[in-house]
Amino acid sequence: MDNPKTFRQCLGKFATGVTVVTCADQDGNPCGITANSFSSVSLDPPLVLWNIAKVSNSLSAYMNAKHFVINVLSTDQAGLSSHFAKSDHTLFRDIEYSLSADGAPLLPGTLAAFECRTHEIHDCGDHYIIIGEVLRFTSSEKDPLLFYGGNYRQLGD
Repeated sequence: MDNPKTFRQCLGKFATGVTVVTCADQDGNPCGITANSFSSVSLDPPLVLWNIAKVSNSLSAYMNAKHFVINVLSTDQAGLSSHFAKSDHTLFRDIEYSLSADGAPLLPGTLAAFECRTHEIHDCGDHYIIIGEVLRFTSSEKDPLLFYGGNYRQLGD
């Protein structure tokens, strides 16, 4: 690959939803990270996946988490996306959340939430692919927050 920056810009031509993936670290502290790499894998069993960079400050929390939540953001939650895109480990200070039955943070007001048990983790390039078995899910009728070309977007009519 000649130019990773150009490759990344080309990948940005694919519009995606935006999620904040949450878990509790080894000490029970909440962790959250913005990810647009969410995808469904299987309906039976219900499996989803997301990717985490090997250089992420929260990597050990997610690699060791037995449970996590994929919080799918709505249009009014761009601020949450930007907030959790930072590398700061005190990100949950001043952030409203509740805990799932399995102890992972659930963000209020999301478009959807998938409560997962870690099913498999695959080493792949400069990321890990984390596959979760969906244990519970909820959804709302809000509009999705989208990411395209390096910017947040909204659905058009």
